[in-house]
Amino acid sequence: MFKKIFSLLIFLSPFFSFAQNQDISGGVVFEGEPFMIQNPTNPNHFVLAWIGYIFGKPISIKTKATFDGGKTWSNYSYLPHHGTTFHSADPSMSFDKNGNLFACYIDHHETATTDSGGVYVAKSLDGGLTWTGGTSKVIDINADGTKYPLDRPWLSIDASNGPFQGHQYVTTKPAPWVVAPNRPYFEYSTNGSTWLPWRHLDTTNFLVGNFIPAPMAVCATATNGNLFCLYPSYVSSQNILPGFILAKSTNGGASFNYHGAFYQTSNQGTKDTSAKLGYHIFIDPTDTNHIAFIASGNPVNDYDIFLVESKDGGNTWATPLRINDDALNNGKMQELVWANFDNKGNIGIAWRDHRNGVGTSYATASEIWGAVKWKDSTTASANFRISDTLTAYNATYLNADGNDFMCVTIANDTLNAAWGDVRTGHLNIYFSRVALKHNNSTSVQNIVHEEIPTLKIYPNPATTELRIMNYELRIEKVEIFDLSGKQILTQIINQKSEIVNVSKLQSGTYLLKAQDIFGHEYATKFIKE
Repeated sequence: MFKKIFSLLIFLSPFFSFAQNQDISGGVVFEGEPFMIQNPTNPNHFVLAWIGYIFGKPISIKTKATFDGGKTWSNYSYLPHHGTTFHSADPSMSFDKNGNLFACYIDHHETATTDSGGVYVAKSLDGGLTWTGGTSKVIDINADGTKYPLDRPWLSIDASNGPFQGHQYVTTKPAPWVVAPNRPYFEYSTNGSTWLPWRHLDTTNFLVGNFIPAPMAVCATATNGNLFCLYPSYVSSQNILPGFILAKSTNGGASFNYHGAFYQTSNQGTKDTSAKLGYHIFIDPTDTNHIAFIASGNPVNDYDIFLVESKDGGNTWATPLRINDDALNNGKMQELVWANFDNKGNIGIAWRDHRNGVGTSYATASEIWGAVKWKDSTTASANFRISDTLTAYNATYLNADGNDFMCVTIANDTLNAAWGDVRTGHLNIYFSRVALKHNNSTSVQNIVHEEIPTLKIYPNPATTELRIMNYELRIEKVEIFDLSGKQILTQIINQKSEIVNVSKLQSGTYLLKAQDIFGHEYATKFIKE
């Protein structure tokens, strides 16, 4: 993940208000990790996809569409499963030049002996109301042995008028439990239905290296058809410092040109492995040489939001700009960031902000905040609240599923955000529209409201064993992690007893992650005495 060191403090007066919240739908078990897309030809048309639960089915990708700017939403649909026991995750979406909508996602099934499935792309012919345009398989879960190259797929489509219009590009990485060394993958299709053989995105002299366990590559296509992919790297013979490498294709994905993009300096603050540190690359539709990168970095002792821009197609990059305007080095964390350009070259940014929580760790109350960097401005605006509630910390946030990303679009001086929080004790996904120039905002609307069953264990603290008390969940496997994220133990559960042996663990606090027979996951903390 992105842990770079940058510093710049912005002093501006607030000129935005925050929105009120409205719950507009309900659910049963679990919803999370939203991805939202705005139709480039209709700023009132949004489609929102997220990981969700449907009664009687494994975990699915639900979608809803709105054609009136979020005032009303369609009933949910869901992306097709490719096996009766398959479960889905990690949605991303892109429109093509003709207004067709495509969604990329994981759909797979894991057992003790056989893993099946992979990454798929589904097509909607009606703007996200249904997914009846067919699906194609991008890459198989077993395409690269036990590396499982299906995690965090990102989809980008060439919507230009150029010769590669309609080309679809996907970047993936190995599953999160696969130990380093790992490499990012690149897959592409020239017709939207069949995919050329996968290849590693990094290459000689521009390698990821042996020390990055989850080298996520992010991709974006410019309005002239050029494709840009950015991925992390740490190889001392390439550069003594860790950083990012940019791969650029001008021939529809057939080949890439590479160069180092930017690197961290030697000073770096402390790390909190709980923080959600996803990053994103996006391209100015008014200037195909204007590329931007957004991430959360920790220059001293807390994570801040940084924007890094290139005005020459990625050859050189400006000094990182600190976006959050709370006091520098105050120990307050900003993470879960996303950003996008609008059709005027303005940048809308939103993130999860802990500045008003008590304490300085990840386990503090949080809100969703935002900022805008107007075209040709050298600074970001004063920060403004997007959510209207200071949400108390909940252990649900420790589980990566459903909490790794939020999403932002911007059009016609209006910022639109989708995110998840647990302000009611349940994992929720909210949608908000914020008018950027008129000192007001519309209501924040809760898209889904899902209750997550609490994982009950006994005793806690434990000495030799603990028992999972939720017999109705039909837990089949548990994993135990220390607070640094290192996996300590994996155990298959006997559903008649559901007892976990912790006798060999050292004294301390641990995270227990449980998976039921349907692939649903639950998490809780416990203490080993």
